[in-house]
Amino acid sequence: MRDGVAIATFSAFGGDAARSKPNSENGTDTSVGPFRRSPYTQWKSGDVFLVYPAVYSGPDMQIYIGPNINNDEDYRAGKASVPSNITIRGVTVDGKRPVIVNPPKGASNATYGQGLIYIDGKYDSAGKIAQRASNITIENLDIVDSPSGGNIGKAAIYVNGAQDVTLRKVRIAGFKQHSANGIFSTGNTAGTLLLENVELDSNGGGGGPEHNAYINASNSDPTFTFKVIGSWSHDAYYGHLLKSRAQRTIVEGSYLTGQRAGAGQQTETYLLDVPDGGELTVRNTIFVKNYSGNNSNGASLTFGVESALATRSWGLTVEHNTFVALSRYYDDAKHKLFPMFISGKALGDKKIDSNLYVGYCNGDVTRDAPGTNALTASFNDIDQSYRPRLPSLTGNLNIIGTASYWHLGRSATRKTNAVGARD
Repeated sequence: MRDGVAIATFSAFGGDAARSKPNSENGTDTSVGPFRRSPYTQWKSGDVFLVYPAVYSGPDMQIYIGPNINNDEDYRAGKASVPSNITIRGVTVDGKRPVIVNPPKGASNATYGQGLIYIDGKYDSAGKIAQRASNITIENLDIVDSPSGGNIGKAAIYVNGAQDVTLRKVRIAGFKQHSANGIFSTGNTAGTLLLENVELDSNGGGGGPEHNAYINASNSDPTFTFKVIGSWSHDAYYGHLLKSRAQRTIVEGSYLTGQRAGAGQQTETYLLDVPDGGELTVRNTIFVKNYSGNNSNGASLTFGVESALATRSWGLTVEHNTFVALSRYYDDAKHKLFPMFISGKALGDKKIDSNLYVGYCNGDVTRDAPGTNALTASFNDIDQSYRPRLPSLTGNLNIIGTASYWHLGRSATRKTNAVGARD
């Protein structure tokens, strides 16, 4: 779609399909898809691509969003166009939406063998990022692994050389089978990486380790922000539900749920890991931690536990969240679960306020750290949505009107200042 008008229809995304023809930026070469790595572009910045319900699986059903060349003259001159304001939007028909499935041969050559979707920028002769793909939006898609799927190098979605990327109403699931992250972002990323109404399910692995989401710090943007709104991350394997080294991390109105490990097994380690600190804001979010097995860890949230660089801007706000412990211990050595691990080396102001704790705060003052205006409750005191049957309206009034978790893949708005993650 360009300026609201359909100008071309394709039967494949691109991937490893045949070479596209030059001067086809108006979508004129419909024999191949629009998202090939080389050589010729099938898009112009600002285009919207509508994806209709089907199962998309194969080397030509993978997406590369990055520099392409318009024509032979530009090819000889080494001149490439970098995409901006590109939207890939799944269309729901009769309750069904498109699904991208990992094929038997795995990630394609077009995505460098790294993932099913690769977002890239342009580099100079020294390999340094020169121009990023910008304002890229992907929405309303399922991206899933398959029992017959092949190797995935790094993640279902690999973000490299991009600025301001949005994933909205996307589900990424099952990539623990190939020890791959759900989402991976490199240091070439800048601006804001936004996950809105996203589900991350059963990704990760012990090789890296890998995680449901692994976001690196930007190597050039001191305010690079990883923002998660109204999303659900759960059932990661070995790694974390969310791991962020970004300079700024914001998690609001989301649901992070750990899994109970079976005998001799390990599930996730942390629910939210922000090991390099920086600026972290967590509001209206539900954390549920269970017995996660030997060699795991008992914290739901960590901050600054690996490094505390003074060159970063620092600040910590953890307010109006609900922390739930579904087990007394997280491993066979009977180490207790604890809600937060805030490093003593972490810099900046720290605000931990108006949080609800269920199954925590049992007297271990070195680990509980409930903060101010905390509320503790037993399981008899809450309903099945982890809300106290008798809410305490003593929280911050400014929380009213902000995003709150509603249910899978949706957001609602806070109506009260009740302590905890929900009204």
